[in-house]
Amino acid sequence: MHIKGILLFWLVLYSGALFAWDFPNENRIYDPNIHTVLLHKDGFEMAMPVIAVNSGEQLKLSFDDLNVSLKTYRFTIRHCTAEWETTTDLLVTDYIDGLQEEIIEQFDYSYNTTVEYIHYTAYFPSHYMKPGISGNYLLIVYQDDPEIPVFTRQFMVVQPTSVSIAARVVRSDAPLESYSKQQVDFTVSMPGFIWSNPSREIKIVIMQNERWDNVIRNPKPRFIRGDELDFTFDPTLTFNGGNEFRTLDIKSLRYQTENIRLIDWDGEYHVYMLDDMSRARKSYTLYQDINGRKLIRNEDYAENSEIEADYARVHFSIPSSSMIPGGKFYLMGALADYRMAPPNEMVYDPQSKRYTCSLFLKQGYYGYQYVFKPDGFPVGDVSFFEGNHWETENQYTIFLYWRPLSGLYDQLVAVKDINSRD
Repeated sequence: MHIKGILLFWLVLYSGALFAWDFPNENRIYDPNIHTVLLHKDGFEMAMPVIAVNSGEQLKLSFDDLNVSLKTYRFTIRHCTAEWETTTDLLVTDYIDGLQEEIIEQFDYSYNTTVEYIHYTAYFPSHYMKPGISGNYLLIVYQDDPEIPVFTRQFMVVQPTSVSIAARVVRSDAPLESYSKQQVDFTVSMPGFIWSNPSREIKIVIMQNERWDNVIRNPKPRFIRGDELDFTFDPTLTFNGGNEFRTLDIKSLRYQTENIRLIDWDGEYHVYMLDDMSRARKSYTLYQDINGRKLIRNEDYAENSEIEADYARVHFSIPSSSMIPGGKFYLMGALADYRMAPPNEMVYDPQSKRYTCSLFLKQGYYGYQYVFKPDGFPVGDVSFFEGNHWETENQYTIFLYWRPLSGLYDQLVAVKDINSRD
């Protein structure tokens, strides 16, 4: 073999095993100096990070580094299965067009804030690197070594196809759950697709309010008629209705907004919330919310909230006559990356008889709820403090993946957003 051929062989081999990938494919922050990581479709601040392959659509990534020593951050991406496992049958060059890493070059220093930070921004895909195929992806931001991430973020790339999904949200058909749960009814039309084993080749994920802990995975169609799959009137496709999200409004740190008891200063801002009372036994009340998302804003005479929004330590509390055994309570929403992790765990104080938690948050508007995670179970339950109502306004997303028996990866061929009020 010629020298050039040997070098090409090793280059291809190296590109396929470039990274060890020994960290999970989840939204996580590994550096405690990193805050307010946002990844969304450019121009749509509260949209999920979903773009179409080769469409010209871009994602906007931004984050704050509270260590104000300027650094060189890079990012790369890796392809994942419908279950968010790393895709093992592809080389890096199979799913990345162009360079395999990119430098984040755009940054700005905070201005008129008590907490100093550097705000970094990047737009992706770019001229230098883009995902070449559809599916689930993990965006990995790092400094020098991609195996030591600073943070990671999930995003999805959909392949435009003839697949269409017709869906609606209704009260649960189960009599004992009709007042507390919502059911997702939908049909899938796949003209032009030929399958031999749809239960293996087609994967469906149903998500409620951008939460990954309680998704429904791979339901089986009740009927298959030609190229149509019917998932209607299936009592297993139900979610707890929950309640409207509670709201935190810290767009101003000069004035106390609703639900804020005190704004204090001791070298940093402290925002003390009024006690959040349990709503588990209360009747449903309709009000507008943002379904757990967050919107960064500073309304205290700021022109650019990205670099003029300050930070505050926000103190949450909810009374409970005793500590509830068998699990832990967490704040749930974009303010905690929709994860149940130690930073957003509610800790019980037996003296004040309250669950409490403090989060360091950038000025803005946030939606949140309290969820209970039973020991040994991955799903958070809103029933304890929020209650469940079939009337609740919730946002649902249906993802449809296609992997023919000879396929090497899960193609994302349709995404459908629906609202329970539609």
